[in-house]
Amino acid sequence: MAQSQSNFLNLTGKRVIITGASAGIGVAIAQEFAKQGCHLMLCGRDKTRLDQVLAQCQQAAPSDVKIYTTVGDVTSQPVQESIINNTVSQLGGIDVLVNNAGVLTKGDYTTSREEYHRVMSTNFESVFFLTQLAVPHLTKTKGNIVNISSIVSVRPVSMYISSGPGSIVSSLYRRGEQALGDEAYEKFMEKMSSSSIHPLGRVGLASEVADSVAFLASERASFTTGQIIFVDGGRHCVGPVPQVGKE
Repeated sequence: MAQSQSNFLNLTGKRVIITGASAGIGVAIAQEFAKQGCHLMLCGRDKTRLDQVLAQCQQAAPSDVKIYTTVGDVTSQPVQESIINNTVSQLGGIDVLVNNAGVLTKGDYTTSREEYHRVMSTNFESVFFLTQLAVPHLTKTKGNIVNISSIVSVRPVSMYISSGPGSIVSSLYRRGEQALGDEAYEKFMEKMSSSSIHPLGRVGLASEVADSVAFLASERASFTTGQIIFVDGGRHCVGPVPQVGKE
């Protein structure tokens, strides 16, 4: 008889912190860990959306799973400390830290200092300092850290997508100051679905990233460490991301 995925990964009871859990890939990661029977600390800036994700995870999880939220900007030191302290006090420890929070921006030589620091403090500094705070607790549990990044970290792309997930369907493209309009979004997704951009001929789903994160957090990946795992349909193997409106 085939094993269920939850039995295969054996994550039941693990205590998991997920940043950027109120939208996009973070939602999918939260839902996956909830299905696996993990206790969760969901972190995000938008309380309304975070409460919605909390409800979704409670519905997906076994009845004995504990799920909490910490609302705030992950770049803030007090918020970082609250995330760790809340998790330890409410869940009793930390087994997995998923650094998923990130921002999408356009960037070139005209980028302002404010925008530069916003991107760096969210996509880099928050990861470092939250990890620093979590390590003493993860050491006790022999836990895991999974960082969500972009293919931009290993290869250049056009400035159109200079930070954030470039191969996965995500609400990052539909919200905020850098959001695409509906028509531009559809054109962008059409181009991104080309086999010349993604060898598999489509963009990825957030749930496919979540599956990989759950695996890396499990004992099934116990001999995997310090690795960059591409979940991008082969995107990193081919040419640059096209700019919308340019052939």
